[in-house]
Amino acid sequence: MSISEIQDQVAGMTGQITVVVNDDTRPSPRRYLAALQPVLAGRARVLFATGTHRPVTCREGWSILGEGFAGNVVAESNMCTDGTHVHIGTTSRGTAVEIHPWLLEGPVLAVNTVEPHYFAGFTGGRKSFLPGVSSRKTIVQNHFLACLPGALPGKLTGNPVHEDMMEGAAFLAERTEIIMVNGVFRSDTVFCGSFDTSFYKASEVAAVECGVSVKERYASLEIRPGRSLEISLYQAMKAVFLWESAVEDGGELVLAAGCIEGLGASQMERLLLASSASIAVPRFHEEYLFGDHAAIRLQKIRNRISLSFRTGIDMKKFGFCVPPHSCKTVIENAGFSFPVMETENA
Repeated sequence: MSISEIQDQVAGMTGQITVVVNDDTRPSPRRYLAALQPVLAGRARVLFATGTHRPVTCREGWSILGEGFAGNVVAESNMCTDGTHVHIGTTSRGTAVEIHPWLLEGPVLAVNTVEPHYFAGFTGGRKSFLPGVSSRKTIVQNHFLACLPGALPGKLTGNPVHEDMMEGAAFLAERTEIIMVNGVFRSDTVFCGSFDTSFYKASEVAAVECGVSVKERYASLEIRPGRSLEISLYQAMKAVFLWESAVEDGGELVLAAGCIEGLGASQMERLLLASSASIAVPRFHEEYLFGDHAAIRLQKIRNRISLSFRTGIDMKKFGFCVPPHSCKTVIENAGFSFPVMETENA
């Protein structure tokens, strides 16, 4: 879709528009925002879809929004525990959907990019709303579903996390006008329209653009997540969950990332320690602690392959070994791609 066509759609929105964009752990939407500035000037405010992440800093805000928006619009981050979120429905899987109140006060424009996600199938689209601008309660209940079968990278059909997110976004679409702009990582392709149609079209392109053909599983692989995911171990681990399936049983996988913010999340130390022992898969929301899905996946990975880290974080206390001097294969931007095994598609 051309920029002029997107401008025409957005120009038809009336009243104050809430523009929802990702935080700095995802590619910036500034090129789309710059093109939309003429039709948004004087009637937009920005909500950063931070989910449970920390608030966006002033410097990050400038990087995400670009000069045309940063400093010229009211902007705030989703604070998932501030008690302001509004309940708009409960999904068939039992997730109580609580949304930031701005989204119920007028039309919504969500601008994001679509790339692989290790348990939601793909980022982007409905993920701007759930978990992006939801309460912590909603996010925890949704992420419990990542413990269930079908929550896999590049997979949408039968993925309980994705389907739950779509239900939550549909509740919002019943209450307010939504236009969604979905770009695709590593592509100039962009789709604009309803939250569901535009996302599905973008995910089809992302499956091709971000899927990396792998002929044989690697014996020795180093992955580098990509700049925006290397801020912390919490973010960088997404590359591990995407790429571990491409390593042969007993092989070695090394995560290389700067991790200037250390572990990056309060639950990280608990889940890293838990992954070295036996973890019971929670059966209900009430049995789930935030991060359990990652601990369960990490435990399975540690039992199958040798996982080590070049991150500047002391990982010995979590039972991880020292990484090898080098690996046979290195993959860059591993947090924005996923392996497609040729032998499994023959």
